[in-house]
Amino acid sequence: MQRKRKESNVDRTEDIKRIKQQVKKRPKRRKADMRRLLVAAVIFVAQLVFLIWALYRMNAFLLTSYIIFQLIGAVAVVRIVLNRNNPSYKIAWIALILLVPVLGLVFYLMWGRGSYPQKRKKVLPEIAQMKVPLYRNSKETEKQLERLFPNQERIMRYLCNAGFPIYQETAVTYYDLGDAFFPAIIEDIKKAKKFIFMEFYILSEGDLWQEILAILKQKVAEGVEIRILYDDFGCITCLPKQFDKELNKIGIKTAAFNVIKPVVNNFYMNYRNHQKICVIDGNIGYTGGANIADEYVNTVEAFGHWKDTGVRLAGRGVWSLTVNFLQMWKYCAYNKKCGLQDEEYRHYAPSESFCAKYADTRGFVQPFSDGPMRTPGENEAEAVYMQMINTAKNYIYITTPYLVPDNEMLVALRLAAQSGVDVRLITPGVSDKGYVHLVTQSYYGTLLSAGVKIYEYLPGFIHAKSFVSDDEAAVVGTINMDFRSFYLHFENGVRLCGNKAVYDIRDDFINTLEYCEKIDYNKWRNRPWYKKAAQGILRLFAPLL
Repeated sequence: MQRKRKESNVDRTEDIKRIKQQVKKRPKRRKADMRRLLVAAVIFVAQLVFLIWALYRMNAFLLTSYIIFQLIGAVAVVRIVLNRNNPSYKIAWIALILLVPVLGLVFYLMWGRGSYPQKRKKVLPEIAQMKVPLYRNSKETEKQLERLFPNQERIMRYLCNAGFPIYQETAVTYYDLGDAFFPAIIEDIKKAKKFIFMEFYILSEGDLWQEILAILKQKVAEGVEIRILYDDFGCITCLPKQFDKELNKIGIKTAAFNVIKPVVNNFYMNYRNHQKICVIDGNIGYTGGANIADEYVNTVEAFGHWKDTGVRLAGRGVWSLTVNFLQMWKYCAYNKKCGLQDEEYRHYAPSESFCAKYADTRGFVQPFSDGPMRTPGENEAEAVYMQMINTAKNYIYITTPYLVPDNEMLVALRLAAQSGVDVRLITPGVSDKGYVHLVTQSYYGTLLSAGVKIYEYLPGFIHAKSFVSDDEAAVVGTINMDFRSFYLHFENGVRLCGNKAVYDIRDDFINTLEYCEKIDYNKWRNRPWYKKAAQGILRLFAPLL
């Protein structure tokens, strides 16, 4: 079913003013508890100061130290050139080493080597190599997609070969705001009978969490198994240090991912769990861009009106979300002797009778995940985005809070637009990170000159991460268009094909355009010189931000 795509001419100026006024009347986001972050920052800075002081003391051996650092720098540059990382990532590190010879090299040795700890790869090969005996590919489902959507076959095959099956018998509901996403989750967890799994990058104390926690306590009393997984760095300013222990005391199994240790170390600072998953009884699953915090449901003010999106899966496709969660749980628990054996996963499989209710549901779902254990060799998140751009015939619409693409992604977007594909992007009008927003805007000219249309969301911050193309396929998940999502973070998403939700995602994009400002190329070129200078410097090191 094709629906007419349009360039919105509706004047929403008054609506945008009304939304901004409503936002201003809301209470500000709760002040973060900065004590733990400050302690970590002080220790971290102390280590850097010591390193710089040690380098200064080496002046007594100036010639010797210079020769040593030059040799180490040369070896580092050769290593960077020969490794399999993205070329943009390589250039940023080489530039830093050359521009700041000693400190640049020290920073590279501390953070730039980018190798994920082999110990953890060996302990959890199912994550590093996707060796999951629990997944079962359905050849019949694959053949049906090939027949109905031949243009989508290649991406489907790629994900299947990477270890991510495609499913039918799954109903999909799309939510265009966190305001609708979380009430749906709350209603479903109220009905849980067996278990509830929740995994979020940010879990913040506030009204939303208190409402969810009250229900979880009730469910624990009813005998429902509950597991909560959150990222320690994502929550460092919004949860108390002993949060996981307090929940464990009341029967809610809780784990923090990659607990921050204030040492100069690549592992603790970079490799974070950015996934968002909620599974209820194995039959219903949620994912998207939203975290558990009041700003995501717009009950507090943070960077204007907060727009985020998510999807609800009901049926067979939830199994991949369940296995994904349990893998990450096992990752966190691998040295605590509380992980799961593969055969125990099956206890959390979806009910056959529940899946049977969706036997006639139209469309396909293919949940997938990505992470630094598999990069740079494999990079499913970026590969899916790239293939969607390359296979689009009529249009591709993209929503992203951070636009920091590598050269390959830039070329793909430009070629698509120059080939007659309607390429449109929505980015935030109000950003949560000013320096990243400057980098995002620095890429506008390259894209606009090729015919890509770019819009900024005026009421506030758009945190949604979605792709939709040709009224056939879409992706909703946690994956930003930046180096951190593609190379450093654990991410997840759901690829949809032929579902009604694909039209809903497209319609939401078109409706959102009415609240956006279209970026004019000439106006962008005439931005202030100091902004150009700042963007030039930041863009050089964009892969490291």
